[in-house]
Amino acid sequence: MSDQGQGPAVGVATKGPGGSGTPLLEIRDLSVSFPLERSTIHALQGLSLHVRAGERLGVVGESGSGKSVTAQSVMRMVPSPGRVTSGQILFEGHDILGLSSAAMHDVRGGQIGMIPQNPLSSLNPVITIESHFLEVLSLHLGLSKAQGRQRAVEALRSVGIPDPLTRIHEYPHRLSGGQRQRVIIALAMACQPRLLIADEPTTALDVTIQAQILELMDDLVASSNLGAVLITHNLGIVAGHCDRVVVMYAGRVMETATVFDLFDRPSHPYTVGLLRCVPRLTRTRSRVFETIPGLPPQVTTISTGCPFAPRCPRAADRCRTETPPLEPLAPAHLVACWDPVDQGAAVAK
Repeated sequence: MSDQGQGPAVGVATKGPGGSGTPLLEIRDLSVSFPLERSTIHALQGLSLHVRAGERLGVVGESGSGKSVTAQSVMRMVPSPGRVTSGQILFEGHDILGLSSAAMHDVRGGQIGMIPQNPLSSLNPVITIESHFLEVLSLHLGLSKAQGRQRAVEALRSVGIPDPLTRIHEYPHRLSGGQRQRVIIALAMACQPRLLIADEPTTALDVTIQAQILELMDDLVASSNLGAVLITHNLGIVAGHCDRVVVMYAGRVMETATVFDLFDRPSHPYTVGLLRCVPRLTRTRSRVFETIPGLPPQVTTISTGCPFAPRCPRAADRCRTETPPLEPLAPAHLVACWDPVDQGAAVAK
């Protein structure tokens, strides 16, 4: 994570939310559960968020908060036995949960592209890079082999792959981690989707390659006016490469705001805790890093009250018995907390 302090830190994106009007993607009160033999995992509990064209939305939270399940739900790829139990996922105004499998097949990869966490496991090791592109371009755009090859070379060149005419004939294991990630991005963008979902796109990459991949994604959003959802646990990435942020915990949205407001005026105690865990050069040198006490809750039951209450230093009786709604503190700044942290005084130096 990069260094963040109180107020607008160096490197925080200052661009406002892109687009206006109807959201490109809108998730309404979405719940997803995974029935088990003796219990049920409630991975998402009434999740709501949106992203507009030209906007970069960051989704952050600890492992197990529901970030990846959110992405899988949008792609209708929730692994069995998981299922959507309630809610809507509106893409360009249409609920994709009501689409047939054939119609969703056209949306997935054609209108919504996804960059998974591990590019090596997402590429077929026994076929060439060219074959990956030809399959996608033939399925979604109906291109011939010659047309698909030309489109693939252009796509690889656009993401900075050197000598794409040669690389297109390589197998995935012959490429470096950064090159494989660029191939995945090129595949996700090959059909010119309207929405791009990136689930931890810089996992296992060194910091130099991370920066190149994130800058490439920024350029693609700006040039194509697409909406982007960046799922990450790295607040430094959010600060530099997102316009707006959704903070998730135990399958719920705890806080959502523009990047500037979230770092300058965090209001939910969980958000404050996350920010305090980030090492900062302005802090007195110490051998001990700050942490959030306790562990994330077991999501095998639907919690009554705030799910963060057992770990929250501000929790009162009401927090343990009544679930706080997501309500606005300011325009575009919403928080689900009965006792929000005072604005401007959240993150101690």
